[in-house]
Amino acid sequence: MRVSIIIGDIADAPADALCTSTNPRLSLAMGTGAAVLERAGWQVKRECEAQLESAGRNAMPVGSVHATTAGLLPARVILHCVASDAAHKSSPAVIAACVENALSLASRGGCRSIAMPVFATGHAHFPFDRAVEAMATALAHAPVTVEDVLIVAGDEEHAATALRILESVIPGANPARR
Repeated sequence: MRVSIIIGDIADAPADALCTSTNPRLSLAMGTGAAVLERAGWQVKRECEAQLESAGRNAMPVGSVHATTAGLLPARVILHCVASDAAHKSSPAVIAACVENALSLASRGGCRSIAMPVFATGHAHFPFDRAVEAMATALAHAPVTVEDVLIVAGDEEHAATALRILESVIPGANPARR
């Protein structure tokens, strides 16, 4: 598995699967969810609502991942990762579960590449460096067939921090900046 850092918007990431970092209601109201919704179209929001309805729930479990079509985006699928609870709290275990579950779902769907934001660092205000550490640890132990993992950072400073952490946690991975 190749791990790369890119700077920009998750909706622009060149990957088969795009991940959002969302809340248990799959609301897509802010952050990566809103970025994807704006570009993918309301079909994606309707699919999230249908999943909640078919599950007979008003909230999905923390750490779970839910697939929808990519709507108007060129990706094959959008994976909605529940990275925080209803109170907007997260943890390294929740972030690792999002990574593991997203990789597994992407792999089962035949995706060769996946783009992930740094989970829970937006509305959940989880510390960026700790989130990257949790993601890197999960990636280091991931037994999946996804070939390329793109970690999407918002700016140069965050990209440099993510690259440094990935290099220290995943020995020999040689993560790169794109």
